[in-house]
Amino acid sequence: MRIVKSLLKGLVLGLILVVVSGCGRYNDIFLKGVSHVQFRGLQQNVVLLSLEVEIDNPNTRKISVTGIEFNAWLNGRELGEFRITEPIKLIPCSRGIYVVPVEIKLRTIADAFRLVSSGSIESLLDRIEVEGKIKGKSFPVRKTIRVVRQPFRNIAATL
Repeated sequence: MRIVKSLLKGLVLGLILVVVSGCGRYNDIFLKGVSHVQFRGLQQNVVLLSLEVEIDNPNTRKISVTGIEFNAWLNGRELGEFRITEPIKLIPCSRGIYVVPVEIKLRTIADAFRLVSSGSIESLLDRIEVEGKIKGKSFPVRKTIRVVRQPFRNIAATL
């Protein structure tokens, strides 16, 4: 009886290890770039935007991007914090356009005027540099990707 219990415990433990280690592998996710930017408003010193981003998820399971937290610069001057306002759920084995709500929390209200007067919203993303992290998960695995300072448009890369 004792041997049977030991074998069952070993078998269950082995199955758990196989399942967990299998869940840890995933294919790279590709950001193809921002195709459209929509200005949603300005609330005190927070600029609200919606970005249409083409994302390719070759994985067989749903992946959630739970956080994008960047420090942002405009023309070499610190602008504020750039982050998503809602998680993004990537459909398994798909390539599609996702609408990503973001906000830029500006250091000062004067930066809002600088942004508005700097030209179109589309061209703004070419001039903004970001640095920070992207957080994602697919049960039970969580991953954080560090992003070095670079132009926002260059983030169209592999995650």
